[in-house]
Amino acid sequence: MEFKNSETIKNLTRAFASECQDGAKYQYMADEAEQNNMTEVSKVLKILATNEMAHAKVFYDYIASNCESKELVVDIKASYPMEKAPLEQMLNIKASNEQNQAETVYPAFAKIAKKEGYIDIAEKLSTIADIEQNHNQTLKWLYEKLKNNTLYAQKQKTLWTCNNCGYQNSATKAWKKCPLCTKNQGFVKLVMQ
Repeated sequence: MEFKNSETIKNLTRAFASECQDGAKYQYMADEAEQNNMTEVSKVLKILATNEMAHAKVFYDYIASNCESKELVVDIKASYPMEKAPLEQMLNIKASNEQNQAETVYPAFAKIAKKEGYIDIAEKLSTIADIEQNHNQTLKWLYEKLKNNTLYAQKQKTLWTCNNCGYQNSATKAWKKCPLCTKNQGFVKLVMQ
């Protein structure tokens, strides 16, 4: 089957568009976190945004490298949710989205790619599905911690570090303001347990 007529090219195009949208949404969420003095939450979201754009590039490169012409138009029909909610709720919404990509969408795309003979594409889709599952877990963790107001609290003593000045303290809760540099709690390195 010619790549330009395959279901795989359509799925890669859908995946590319979805990853670009996710990357943008994570950046918007990171901006909101930063505005709310959650610097470390913002950093996590910026990493997710970077990951999503890297996934988009993988999909784009497969499309571009398998095309015979310099320009290709791929017609797809797809739905793209346009969520808008407070940051805490967006974390939960995006966690569900990541879980769907990890458990349903990318495995289905990988199965089709394998069936059509694109083994390397199938393997990349499976690898990205694993990463999306990690994103799901990270987002669920952040959501639960923010919902329960326990982002900077642990059941046992934990080593908290200010990512601005390096001050450290072992306690069950992080400080509200760094005792050394006075940066707000949003600069405390997150401890994901």
